[in-house]
Amino acid sequence: MIKTLSVSLASFLLFGCVSVFAASNTYTDLDSGFKLKSQPSWMEIGGKNFYGLANKPDKKDTSVNLICAFTAKEIEEETGKKFTTAEFLQKFKDLQVLERNGISPDKVNYIVFMPDPYEIKENNKLSLMPKELLDNSSISISTSKKGKQPYVYLHVVSKSDGETLKNLRRAIDMQVALTSQNDMLYAVVSAFPLPDLKAQKEKIEEATPFSKKKVRNELTGGNKEKINGYIASRKAFINGLSFFQPVKETEPYGFTDPLLGGKVALPENWAYVQVNDDTTYDKIPLKLTVSAPWNGVSEILTYRDELESAIDREDLSKFNFQKISEAAIFASSEAKDKNAFAELFDTPLLTQFVIDRIIKEGLKHPSVKNIIDFKNLETKSDFTNSHGTVDLKGTGTVKSKYDFNVNANLMFTPQLFGMKTYISRDDKKISSDLEKIFDHISLKKK
Repeated sequence: MIKTLSVSLASFLLFGCVSVFAASNTYTDLDSGFKLKSQPSWMEIGGKNFYGLANKPDKKDTSVNLICAFTAKEIEEETGKKFTTAEFLQKFKDLQVLERNGISPDKVNYIVFMPDPYEIKENNKLSLMPKELLDNSSISISTSKKGKQPYVYLHVVSKSDGETLKNLRRAIDMQVALTSQNDMLYAVVSAFPLPDLKAQKEKIEEATPFSKKKVRNELTGGNKEKINGYIASRKAFINGLSFFQPVKETEPYGFTDPLLGGKVALPENWAYVQVNDDTTYDKIPLKLTVSAPWNGVSEILTYRDELESAIDREDLSKFNFQKISEAAIFASSEAKDKNAFAELFDTPLLTQFVIDRIIKEGLKHPSVKNIIDFKNLETKSDFTNSHGTVDLKGTGTVKSKYDFNVNANLMFTPQLFGMKTYISRDDKKISSDLEKIFDHISLKKK
């Protein structure tokens, strides 16, 4: 799996906001040998050997922190050099000596400490940093320890504005903190957007002579506060990490959703993005998880600009679905009102009729058909005293350009909502393993 940082870079430019949390969470990856203790975040980014968090404290710009784990075999395959923790620690000490004496770190001549292996390239398992960023940045290297854990920091700060960084769209501050235990290499990646200096200049120029100083002070002060918050989040993420001897994971890889049965398994080559959102409608907070084979998730996040533009123009055919052959979407919600969905169960037969009618008529509406044209659509509703389901199955096209299949199942109780949906392109069928996973997902009884 290519652990590209496109996930991180895109995430902080694409998604919404976060509430303030108090309790802490612990995420453990037994196969990779790392544990993270952290505050719950608005968004989680997960894969078989990486895990990250995204937060948007000011409801505008997002910082992303994640950890990627690489085996000695993966390092050797990509660099051509044998990798061991013992050598990493020796080179770390050598680098510290150079650092204390103000000598160029190039004298260490250790490829793991150089940015080149981490450039995002096709089929590079170490992909972390976009070439566009590396070509337009100031890059520094430094060392420190968190307790006894040594870290080598590659700090990359954009020198150019958003017009030069066309794909990234924003100037960013990125740090890759490298450390090692048990012949594993860990890269702790952190990225956040830098202030939009051009926009600030325009605001100052538009101010009157009497308010110009006040405007400048407000912008400068706000930037410092925001950046200090990002840096604090970066430090907290590293401080929350601990490492141990990797052991074989006995539990299948996947994500957690308590209302959908707890741990939802995923195929090992899939990744997921999970959003916990209580801001859309605070009475019905939503947990939404989008998962797909890694190439599909990376494609969605990498080409976020195309997706946003396509949605704005209501023209999804403009978006490149080349690598997105299949995806699964999961959602759940526990309404604050215990009877939020109770009306659905008052007259089950009428509910079933109305839902089937609304779905079929709604999907035929011109505003929907202009984008997505459903064909061979089948719906089935089943509501009893306290549990209801809505099944939707069919095929369709996106602007007569992409054929797709959809199989969705919505689940209700008087207070809870759940959804599991599988979408695929062309004639691709759901795998037997994924079908078994879907069969075992059910809404918690309450």
